[in-house]
Amino acid sequence: MVCVNIDSFDPYDLWCTDLGVGIRRRYYEGKLLGKMGAVGVSLADWVAPQLFRTLLGSKKRPYPILSAQHWLRLACENGRIDCRIALEDLRAQKSDTAFVAWGLGFPWMSKNGLYGPKAPFVTHTPYVMEALLRLAEDEVCRVEAMELFHGTWGFLESLKVMHEGPDDLALSYAPVDEPRIVVNANSYAAFAYALHAVHGKEQVREEAAEKAIKLVRWVVRQQGRKGEWFYYADREPGNFIDCFHSCFVMKNLNKANKLLPQTAEIADGAIKGGWSYIRNRLYDPMHGLVRRFAVRSHHDPFRWDLYDQAEFLGLLVDFGELEWAREFTKRVENRFRKGDAWFCRIDVLGRRWGRNFLRWGIVPFWYHRARLEKALIENT
Repeated sequence: MVCVNIDSFDPYDLWCTDLGVGIRRRYYEGKLLGKMGAVGVSLADWVAPQLFRTLLGSKKRPYPILSAQHWLRLACENGRIDCRIALEDLRAQKSDTAFVAWGLGFPWMSKNGLYGPKAPFVTHTPYVMEALLRLAEDEVCRVEAMELFHGTWGFLESLKVMHEGPDDLALSYAPVDEPRIVVNANSYAAFAYALHAVHGKEQVREEAAEKAIKLVRWVVRQQGRKGEWFYYADREPGNFIDCFHSCFVMKNLNKANKLLPQTAEIADGAIKGGWSYIRNRLYDPMHGLVRRFAVRSHHDPFRWDLYDQAEFLGLLVDFGELEWAREFTKRVENRFRKGDAWFCRIDVLGRRWGRNFLRWGIVPFWYHRARLEKALIENT
């Protein structure tokens, strides 16, 4: 595999081990040993993250979502990138499945069940699709990049239909049976289908547009009266409203609108309501940062998360709030950066945690910061 020097440790390192997966499984089953184990691992990870990664043999690894945003950031900053290296980096991280898609690359135990290390996700693949389209702008890589992009159609079509009405549609997170529908995953599916509606093969474009519109309509219908979106499309135990997943829904609806203007009539009101909710319920004017949760499902020792700040910054850029974004960026850097090191969380004691855990908010923040800097230059 091509080395691009962005392999990193991750907040999920301990949880993707056999021990961590077993504990999470028992935790979601409501078993006492699972609850006790979850507390123990969480405390160990909080107090001594590097020590316990060493003891468990955790290694730095690449992540497709990280690589895609890394290459997109470099394209923002430099105008061009080495498309051959970027293409091989993304190709090497493709999920080992019958279709072209990308996932986490490690086992993940969630409320929806166990996803294996090869499982591709609709929440990850669109980032690589965006990167591939950017690489395809270079004639050197155009054919190969577009071949990979077109290959993602098979992945989208493999997703399970969780709901289908006369004019709306909801799909699974991955091509497996799942008990609960994830709202932000369907916003990603809408964006991915919208990409195929514009950039896909001619024979799929009409179908892609129809599915994108139906997915957008379903996502909009999940919005609450205050402008909120819960993580799951239900009100069962364990549901929650947090910042960065709310931002994901917003940015994907925005992107779908830009690709397919016919979705604007469906989504514009929801986007305005969602933006109002995030600004009024999740932005903390006293600290100048965004909070993690509006509705919690669990508690942990962390007060602030860089992933929330990164995705909020992205929305500030999307909505043209460039001066606010400039001041917000300075505030975030002051809190989450120390010298050359970046941290992905700040705990209740005010301590920074997760040194250079790049996937969890750090590279996303760098990417949106690069988008901001480009927008500022273009607006001068």
